Amino acid sequence: MNKIKNPLLIVANGDFPSHRIPLEILRNSTSILSCDGASNSLISNGYMPNLIIGDLDSIIDKHKKNLSDIIIENNDQEENDLRKAINYAIKKDIKEINIIGATGKREDHSLGNIFSLLIYKNENIKIFTDTGFFRCIHKTSKIKSFKGQQVSLFCTNPDTEITTKHLKYNFNQKSITHLYKGTLNESNSTFFEIKINHGSLLIYQKY
Repeated sequence: MNKIKNPLLIVANGDFPSHRIPLEILRNSTSILSCDGASNSLISNGYMPNLIIGDLDSIIDKHKKNLSDIIIENNDQEENDLRKAINYAIKKDIKEINIIGATGKREDHSLGNIFSLLIYKNENIKIFTDTGFFRCIHKTSKIKSFKGQQVSLFCTNPDTEITTKHLKYNFNQKSITHLYKGTLNESNSTFFEIKINHGSLLIYQKY
């Protein structure tokens, strides 16, 4: 069984990326964990995963047969294939994970994949799309940015108090009572600061 290592790229079975940034991440990756059917598009675009994981309901038979030595079948219906991949990586002591292909095709899958990041507290995980990237913070943080970068903040806990600096619309010990309340903001500097009293925050930054 091929081993995976830091930093790991997980390829989910959403839309295959077309933007140069996720494609560069893919081209430069030395360790790739593919989610089930994502292997089809990954291989058709000239890339080979180090490992494949999932319930194997969408990988084509040819790949299932030829790549049986790097396939891990996981039929747990409580988790989707992306979370199966993340959970497996964490068990293998992977701390830095980039994800592509997590959005597109179905909006419900996209939302589920994005908000899954909130449950992982001890890993550096980012989802890269064709417009920007998502990350989570679980404590007060300084975030690298650029002036004019479009930023959105999401929080599922209305008791989390947020204070920010260097955003166009700053928070001052304010909570996000509805998911849309923290969207469509903008960075005013090469970084912005976010202070939270507890809980977690999901951040989107446009390229």
